[in-house]
Amino acid sequence: MTNHTILEATPEDVGIPSEAILKILRQLDDLRLPMHSLLIIRHGKLVSENYWKPFHRDRKHRLYSVSKSWVALAVGIMQDEGRLSLDDQVAKYFPEYTLNDTHDYLKRATIRDLLMMADCHDDSTHRFDMADWAKSWFETNPTHPSGTIFQYNTTGTNICCAIVEKLSGMSFIDYLYPRLLEPIGASEGITCIQTPEGFSFGGSGVLATPRDLAKVALVCLNGGRWDGKQLISEQFIREATSWQIDNSAFATGINDAQGYGYQIWRTRHNGFAFYGMGSQYAICLPDQDLIVITTGDTQGYLHAGHIIHELIWQELLPRLSKQELAENAIANKELKDYSASMELPLEVGSYTSPIAAEISGVKYHFSDNPLNIDGVSFDVKPDRVVMTYLKPNGEHKLIFGMGKHEAQEFPETHYSGNRIGTPAGRGYQVLADATWVDDTTLVGKVMVIDDYFGSFRMIARFVDNELTILMTKNAEDFLHDYQGFAAGKAE
Repeated sequence: MTNHTILEATPEDVGIPSEAILKILRQLDDLRLPMHSLLIIRHGKLVSENYWKPFHRDRKHRLYSVSKSWVALAVGIMQDEGRLSLDDQVAKYFPEYTLNDTHDYLKRATIRDLLMMADCHDDSTHRFDMADWAKSWFETNPTHPSGTIFQYNTTGTNICCAIVEKLSGMSFIDYLYPRLLEPIGASEGITCIQTPEGFSFGGSGVLATPRDLAKVALVCLNGGRWDGKQLISEQFIREATSWQIDNSAFATGINDAQGYGYQIWRTRHNGFAFYGMGSQYAICLPDQDLIVITTGDTQGYLHAGHIIHELIWQELLPRLSKQELAENAIANKELKDYSASMELPLEVGSYTSPIAAEISGVKYHFSDNPLNIDGVSFDVKPDRVVMTYLKPNGEHKLIFGMGKHEAQEFPETHYSGNRIGTPAGRGYQVLADATWVDDTTLVGKVMVIDDYFGSFRMIARFVDNELTILMTKNAEDFLHDYQGFAAGKAE
C-alpha cells in the first residue's frame, strides 16, 4: 500500500541542529522579508515546518514559475507513456497557427528546446493584454535558431503545457493527478490559473500547498520514485535536473548561474531547484539528501533570493551531520515556540501623531494624477486609519491597522480571476497596516495575499493644508493605478 505522507522527525533525528533552523527564521524576520513558509526535509522526513501568519499548511499558495517545473514533469510522464517525444517539433501540435510562411526557426523548434529555455525568440512573446498567448509564439518573428542559447521565456513553457493539454484532453493538473499527485497524497483542489485562450498558465499559474510542493520535489530528489514506485522515469528526472545548457548570460548572480535542465535550475553545491517569483523555492541537494521549501512575496526586495540561498549555504549546510544528533528538547521547543509566534512583518514607527486629530476627516482635492484619485480623507483612530478616496469607478475605502494587519477585500474588482483578462468580480484578499514615521508622515503597506500576490506602499505627507501622496507597487499585472504621485489641498 502506498504511503501518502511525508514521515516526520525532529531536526536532530536527521543530523540538523534545531538552533540552525531557528537562526535562519530569526534572520529572515530581522531582515523583514515577507516570507510565508519554510519547510525542511532530510532523508525523506519533514523535520521543520514553519508558517508566517496568516499562512498555514493547508492553504493553497500561488507558486508562480515553480509551475514551470511541474509542466516539465507532465511532459516527462507523457513521454514515458509514448504520447510524445522531446524531439517532436512544436509546430506539428499547432496546425491552426502554422502557415506556409511560418519562419523555419519556428518550424524547427522542438519540445526539448523549449524545456531547456533555448527558444528561438529573444523574450516571452505574450503580453497580459493579448487574447491568445499561444498564437503570439507563432506570430512573433524569431531572432535565432532554437536549441542554441538560453533565454528565459515563459511563453515557451505555456506552449509545452498546451501540448500536454491538447494530447490529454484535460488540464495538465488533471493529467498529473492520477499519475503523480494522487500517488504522493497531494492535497485535493490543486488548480492553475488559465491563459486568456483557456490553456493552463503553466508558466506561472499553479496553486498548491507548500507540502504539495515538498512532495513533488521529493519525487525528483528520489529519481522519480515515491515509496518505491516509479512515477516518472529515472532517465527523464536525471536529464531534467542535470545541466543541459549554460544560463550565465541571463543570471543576476552566482546562485542562478549554475546551468539549467528542463524547466529546472541547477544550484550551487551540486543541487537543483524549482524557482518562482517572490521566493517560491524548492531547493534540492542530493549530496546532502536535503530539500528546503520556501514561499513568500518578496517582489520588490531586490536581493531576497540571494539572501535565502546564502542562509542555506552558510547557516544550514555547514552544520549538517551524517549521523543523528543528540536530542535537544530545549532547542527544539524554542524553535517550535518561535515558529508558532511568526507573522508577516508590520510597518515600523509610531501609532500616534500630534496632528492626528487635526487631519482626521479632512477632505483633500487633487489635480489630475496617475493614481486617478480625488476626494481623499483619513479617519484616524487609535487602532486604525481608514482612507476614503474617489476613483472613476466609485468611492473606495482602505483600512490600515495600527500595530496590526487589517484583513479586508481590496476595493478593486476588475483584476483577473481564474482566467487572465477575465475580471474576478471580487476584491482580492489583502492585509494593510500603517505607522507614523514622523509627526507629519503616514506610511502604509497593502499586501495582496490572494491567488495573485503583490503589494504597494503609500507615503502620505501632511503639511499645513496640503497633502502629498506617493504610491509604489510591486505586482506583475495589477495595481497599475496604485503607483505615482498625487497632491492636493484641503477643502
